[in-house]
Amino acid sequence: MDTLRPIKLEEFKGKEKIKNNLKIYLESVKKTGKTLDHCLFYGLAGTGKTTLAFIIANELNSKIKIIQGNSLQKNIDIINIALTLNEGDVLFIDEIHAINPQIIEMLYSIMEDFTINIQLGKELNSRITKLKIPHFTLIGATTNLGKLPTSLEDRFGINIFFDQYSKQEIIEIVCDYLRKMNLHLSNNEIKLIADNTKGIPRIANKIVRRVYDFKIVNPNITIREVLKNIDIISDGINRFDMQYLLALNNSEKEMGIRTISQLIGLDEFTIETKIEPFLISNNYINKTNKGRMLTKKGKLFLKNI
Repeated sequence: MDTLRPIKLEEFKGKEKIKNNLKIYLESVKKTGKTLDHCLFYGLAGTGKTTLAFIIANELNSKIKIIQGNSLQKNIDIINIALTLNEGDVLFIDEIHAINPQIIEMLYSIMEDFTINIQLGKELNSRITKLKIPHFTLIGATTNLGKLPTSLEDRFGINIFFDQYSKQEIIEIVCDYLRKMNLHLSNNEIKLIADNTKGIPRIANKIVRRVYDFKIVNPNITIREVLKNIDIISDGINRFDMQYLLALNNSEKEMGIRTISQLIGLDEFTIETKIEPFLISNNYINKTNKGRMLTKKGKLFLKNI
């Protein structure tokens, strides 16, 4: 039970097209002895971007270094990381859009030519020296592709989009988690868990872990009771989502993000990145130029709660 994260490509559940393509890329690399092209993973949080980066490293028998984009703010930050890389390593930069735009130019030469341009000396006596670094694979992950410079995006040879998983894919993931945790549930219980994951494997992971905890202490507790205890109401909607929906329901007109933020006590970034994507894509709310408003589905949901 130490980890539910798959470590091999064949263990990764769902996203068959992504897996099949990656299998081809990895087999090609193994046969030719070349380095896997740089990869850009983008899409919703919790959909497997980090997991797949680890899997790629495992499949290549390579070491993986993990860096947060917001930690790369100066040239020396990139230089220090590049100088620690060995041939065939995987460098995973999470939230790569958070890299300081002023130092991205240095990243280009690293990605394309596997060289670092280092300035030696000062002012008139300075000169640029090119330092070779080992060939490696950069995997960048982002939940906000729009913030990534096009010139950086274009330098990735493999681009993969991660969206919500289908209900059947989530059921497969939940079953896999349950098997690893030696937890036995009925088909109806499994379906109920899947129905409340928002199509996100990370949420499925969290729910299964909490079900495990509650079942260990009280084997007779129902899944609905567990969901209620962890503030999941229905269809994956949690108490923060509910506060958001109620705020809109109490308004007679469209509501702006700033007003919503003040009413429910959450910052705008969290609302836009954690709450609204699911509510918009599943037609609970509409986002217009005038603001946010409930849909018929959103109103019906509140009416039936």
